[in-house]
Amino acid sequence: MVSLADRVAQCVIDRYLKLPKRGKPTAKGTDSVKEEWTVLAGFVIEDTGTNELECVSLGTGLKCQHRQQLSRFGDSVHDSHAEVIARRALLVYLLDQLCNKESIFTKTTLPRQLDTKYKLHLYTSQCPCGDAAIGPLHATLDTDHLPQAKRRRTEHSDSVIANRIVRGHQGFDSLGMLRLKPGRADSIPTMSMSCSDKIARWNALGVQGSLLALLILPIYISSIVVGDLFDHSSIDRALNQRVSSALDSKHMPDGYKANECAVLPTSVEFERSQLVLKARNVDIVTADASIYWQKGLQASVAL
Repeated sequence: MVSLADRVAQCVIDRYLKLPKRGKPTAKGTDSVKEEWTVLAGFVIEDTGTNELECVSLGTGLKCQHRQQLSRFGDSVHDSHAEVIARRALLVYLLDQLCNKESIFTKTTLPRQLDTKYKLHLYTSQCPCGDAAIGPLHATLDTDHLPQAKRRRTEHSDSVIANRIVRGHQGFDSLGMLRLKPGRADSIPTMSMSCSDKIARWNALGVQGSLLALLILPIYISSIVVGDLFDHSSIDRALNQRVSSALDSKHMPDGYKANECAVLPTSVEFERSQLVLKARNVDIVTADASIYWQKGLQASVAL
């Protein structure tokens, strides 16, 4: 019997495969071909009455804009990591549902509420960046063989504790920290928090965001399904325990809670993941583009 986690992962991947090629990773170069890799994430609605799954939004991507690239007009996407793009698409889907007579919401008066027969699942082909990935990345990093300068950047420092917000891969021995993207110490800093921090925030406030919160009660993720670099203890600590240890549901507004989503592994592989391509012994490079899709779009949008 196929597990729920594998079904959720396959549901998102099947939808991804049906989308046009525009914006998807491909082979780059002529003399020396390199295969692009990326992260895929998507939200799936489960009908618990029929056990049917439906992918309602997805996104791919690895990059975000640094401080010098931000538009003063506010007309550019700052964070193009897959989980963030998928969630942006989910918001449009939820807004569309509010306008439909037959929708996932109950009652017609505001605030609307998600029908109890539906559950929301998040799939990501790789462990979310930030605190959740510190354990898996530390396990694969041999600091004894790093150059001295690079070793200092990955080790713990007093400034890490003092600031409480660190660059992605700084301070491997400092768990529970808020972290900025990207992880590489030689890149220009960004203003974007890690995906671990953003998903943890969704576990406290819901995925609907502040504007939709005026129209609907909070919607929480029932489970997160993770492909590569899965480490249950690290992901659970970063997404669930950080929230439950800081918040008491009894003292939160009506409808809000310190949500604890199930953390599930999947054996279903995403063909354009970093580990899958490495296993094929090919040269790889990060994908330049991201794609965005939500139910109702005939084709995906390349970013």
